Amino acid sequence: HSFGDNLLYKEAELTLNKGEHIGIVGQNGTGKSTLIKICTDQVVPDAGRAYWQPDISVGYLDQYAEILKEVTIIDFLKSAFKELYEMEEETLRLYEKGAKGSQNALSVAARYQEELERKGFYSIDTNIQQVANGLGLTAVGLERSIHQLSGGQRAKVILAKLLLEKPDVLLLDEPTNFLDKEHIGWLSDYLSS
Repeated sequence: HSFGDNLLYKEAELTLNKGEHIGIVGQNGTGKSTLIKICTDQVVPDAGRAYWQPDISVGYLDQYAEILKEVTIIDFLKSAFKELYEMEEETLRLYEKGAKGSQNALSVAARYQEELERKGFYSIDTNIQQVANGLGLTAVGLERSIHQLSGGQRAKVILAKLLLEKPDVLLLDEPTNFLDKEHIGWLSDYLSS
Protein backbone atom coordinates (compact mmCIF):
# COMPACT_ATOMS: atom_id res chain seq x y z
CA HIS A 1 0.00 0.00 0.00
CA SER A 2 1.26 3.46 -0.76
CA PHE A 3 0.24 7.10 -0.63
CA GLY A 4 1.56 8.74 -3.77
CA ASP A 5 5.30 8.01 -3.90
CA ASN A 6 5.37 6.97 -0.23
CA LEU A 7 5.41 3.13 -0.16
CA LEU A 8 4.18 1.93 3.24
CA TYR A 9 4.00 -1.85 2.71
CA LYS A 10 5.32 -4.22 0.10
CA GLU A 11 4.75 -7.98 0.36
CA ALA A 12 3.95 -7.49 4.04
CA GLU A 13 2.37 -10.24 6.11
CA LEU A 14 1.16 -10.24 9.69
CA THR A 15 -0.53 -13.02 11.63
CA LEU A 16 -2.18 -12.54 15.00
CA ASN A 17 -3.03 -15.76 16.81
CA LYS A 18 -5.41 -16.22 19.72
CA GLY A 19 -3.93 -14.90 22.96
CA GLU A 20 -1.20 -12.86 21.29
CA HIS A 21 -0.61 -9.17 21.88
CA ILE A 22 1.09 -6.98 19.32
CA GLY A 23 2.27 -3.40 19.62
CA ILE A 24 3.29 -1.52 16.51
CA VAL A 25 5.70 1.36 17.00
CA GLY A 26 7.33 3.72 14.56
CA GLN A 27 7.74 7.30 13.52
CA ASN A 28 4.84 9.41 12.30
CA GLY A 29 3.88 8.68 8.71
CA THR A 30 5.18 5.11 8.65
CA GLY A 31 1.72 3.55 8.31
CA LYS A 32 0.70 2.47 11.82
CA SER A 33 -2.77 4.03 11.62
CA THR A 34 -3.13 2.97 7.99
CA LEU A 35 -2.52 -0.66 8.99
CA ILE A 36 -5.34 -0.44 11.53
CA LYS A 37 -7.60 1.17 8.94
CA ILE A 38 -6.81 -1.65 6.49
CA CYS A 39 -7.65 -4.19 9.22
CA THR A 40 -10.98 -2.46 9.89
CA ASP A 41 -11.87 -2.07 6.17
CA GLN A 42 -11.70 1.73 6.36
CA VAL A 43 -8.88 1.74 3.80
CA VAL A 44 -8.70 -0.62 0.85
CA PRO A 45 -5.09 -1.65 0.24
CA ASP A 46 -3.57 -1.27 -3.22
CA ALA A 47 -3.03 -5.05 -3.26
CA GLY A 48 -3.81 -7.93 -0.92
CA ARG A 49 -6.27 -7.85 1.94
CA ALA A 50 -6.84 -8.53 5.61
CA TYR A 51 -8.39 -11.88 6.54
CA TRP A 52 -10.21 -12.58 9.80
CA GLN A 53 -11.37 -15.88 11.22
CA PRO A 54 -15.15 -16.30 10.90
CA ASP A 55 -17.20 -15.01 13.86
CA ILE A 56 -14.34 -12.91 15.27
CA SER A 57 -15.48 -9.69 16.91
CA VAL A 58 -13.11 -6.79 16.32
CA GLY A 59 -13.20 -3.68 18.48
CA TYR A 60 -11.57 -0.51 17.21
CA LEU A 61 -10.90 2.61 19.24
CA ASP A 62 -12.22 5.33 16.97
CA GLN A 63 -11.68 8.54 18.92
CA TYR A 64 -13.78 10.41 16.36
CA ALA A 65 -16.83 8.11 16.41
CA GLU A 66 -20.21 9.79 16.20
CA ILE A 67 -22.12 9.71 19.48
CA LEU A 68 -25.52 11.26 20.13
CA LYS A 69 -24.64 14.38 22.08
CA GLU A 70 -27.57 14.21 24.48
CA VAL A 71 -26.65 10.69 25.64
CA THR A 72 -25.19 10.45 29.15
CA ILE A 73 -21.93 8.63 29.85
CA ILE A 74 -23.72 5.90 31.81
CA ASP A 75 -26.29 5.29 29.05
CA PHE A 76 -23.53 5.13 26.43
CA LEU A 77 -21.61 2.59 28.54
CA LYS A 78 -24.76 0.53 29.14
CA SER A 79 -25.28 0.36 25.37
CA ALA A 80 -22.35 -2.10 25.32
CA PHE A 81 -24.83 -4.59 26.80
CA LYS A 82 -27.82 -3.76 24.59
CA GLU A 83 -28.46 -7.40 23.60
CA LEU A 84 -28.48 -8.51 27.23
CA TYR A 85 -30.93 -5.78 28.24
CA GLU A 86 -33.19 -6.85 25.36
CA MET A 87 -32.91 -10.49 26.48
CA GLU A 88 -33.89 -9.46 30.02
CA GLU A 89 -36.99 -7.66 28.69
CA GLU A 90 -37.96 -10.74 26.68
CA THR A 91 -37.35 -12.96 29.74
CA LEU A 92 -39.70 -10.83 31.85
CA ARG A 93 -42.31 -10.89 29.09
CA LEU A 94 -42.06 -14.69 28.89
CA TYR A 95 -42.38 -15.06 32.68
CA GLU A 96 -45.58 -12.96 32.54
CA LYS A 97 -46.87 -15.20 29.75
CA GLY A 98 -45.87 -18.26 31.80
CA ALA A 99 -47.77 -16.93 34.80
CA LYS A 100 -50.87 -17.12 32.60
CA GLY A 101 -50.30 -20.84 32.06
CA SER A 102 -47.82 -21.18 29.17
CA GLN A 103 -45.31 -23.90 30.11
CA ASN A 104 -43.36 -23.31 26.90
CA ALA A 105 -42.90 -19.63 27.78
CA LEU A 106 -41.61 -20.59 31.24
CA SER A 107 -39.16 -23.05 29.70
CA VAL A 108 -37.78 -20.46 27.26
CA ALA A 109 -37.64 -17.82 30.02
CA ALA A 110 -35.62 -20.19 32.22
CA ARG A 111 -33.13 -20.76 29.37
CA TYR A 112 -32.82 -17.00 28.83
CA GLN A 113 -32.33 -16.51 32.57
CA GLU A 114 -29.45 -19.01 32.54
CA GLU A 115 -27.94 -17.26 29.52
CA LEU A 116 -28.15 -13.88 31.28
CA GLU A 117 -26.38 -15.32 34.31
CA ARG A 118 -23.72 -17.01 32.16
CA LYS A 119 -23.00 -13.76 30.29
CA GLY A 120 -22.67 -11.74 33.51
CA PHE A 121 -25.82 -9.64 33.14
CA TYR A 122 -26.22 -9.23 36.88
CA SER A 123 -22.71 -7.79 37.26
CA ILE A 124 -23.04 -5.16 34.50
CA ASP A 125 -23.22 -2.26 36.97
CA THR A 126 -20.10 -3.53 38.78
CA ASN A 127 -18.22 -3.92 35.49
CA ILE A 128 -19.21 -0.44 34.34
CA GLN A 129 -18.13 1.02 37.69
CA GLN A 130 -14.76 -0.79 37.51
CA VAL A 131 -13.96 0.50 34.01
CA ALA A 132 -15.31 4.00 34.68
CA ASN A 133 -13.22 4.27 37.86
CA GLY A 134 -10.12 2.92 36.13
CA LEU A 135 -10.32 5.50 33.34
CA GLY A 136 -11.27 8.38 35.64
CA LEU A 137 -14.80 8.76 34.32
CA THR A 138 -16.52 8.55 37.69
CA ALA A 139 -14.77 11.77 38.69
CA VAL A 140 -16.29 13.42 35.61
CA GLY A 141 -19.79 12.21 36.55
CA LEU A 142 -21.51 9.33 34.77
CA GLU A 143 -24.78 11.29 34.46
CA ARG A 144 -23.05 13.96 32.39
CA SER A 145 -24.01 14.34 28.73
CA ILE A 146 -21.44 13.43 26.10
CA HIS A 147 -21.66 16.94 24.61
CA GLN A 148 -20.32 18.41 27.87
CA LEU A 149 -17.06 16.44 27.62
CA SER A 150 -13.66 17.47 26.34
CA GLY A 151 -12.14 15.53 23.44
CA GLY A 152 -9.96 13.48 25.82
CA GLN A 153 -12.87 12.65 28.11
CA ARG A 154 -14.97 11.64 25.11
CA ALA A 155 -12.18 9.33 23.90
CA LYS A 156 -12.06 7.73 27.39
CA VAL A 157 -15.81 7.07 27.21
CA ILE A 158 -15.41 5.40 23.81
CA LEU A 159 -12.52 3.30 25.14
CA ALA A 160 -14.56 2.33 28.22
CA LYS A 161 -17.44 1.07 26.09
CA LEU A 162 -15.03 -0.87 23.91
CA LEU A 163 -13.48 -2.54 26.95
CA LEU A 164 -16.94 -3.44 28.29
CA GLU A 165 -17.88 -5.04 24.94
CA LYS A 166 -14.87 -7.41 25.26
CA PRO A 167 -14.23 -8.02 21.55
CA ASP A 168 -12.01 -10.95 20.49
CA VAL A 169 -9.55 -8.50 18.92
CA LEU A 170 -8.96 -5.01 20.25
CA LEU A 171 -7.33 -2.44 17.94
CA LEU A 172 -6.15 0.68 19.74
CA ASP A 173 -4.59 3.51 17.74
CA GLU A 174 -2.51 5.65 20.12
CA PRO A 175 -4.76 4.94 23.14
CA THR A 176 -2.46 6.69 25.59
CA ASN A 177 -2.78 10.12 23.88
CA PHE A 178 -5.62 11.05 26.23
CA LEU A 179 -4.66 9.03 29.32
CA ASP A 180 -2.48 10.16 32.21
CA LYS A 181 0.07 7.88 33.86
CA GLU A 182 -2.40 6.49 36.41
CA HIS A 183 -4.96 5.57 33.74
CA ILE A 184 -2.29 4.08 31.46
CA GLY A 185 -1.24 1.83 34.36
CA TRP A 186 -4.84 0.80 35.01
CA LEU A 187 -5.43 0.07 31.29
CA SER A 188 -2.26 -2.00 31.08
CA ASP A 189 -3.29 -4.08 34.13
CA TYR A 190 -6.87 -4.44 32.84
CA LEU A 191 -5.75 -5.66 29.42
CA SER A 192 -3.21 -8.04 30.99
CA SER A 193 -5.88 -9.67 33.11
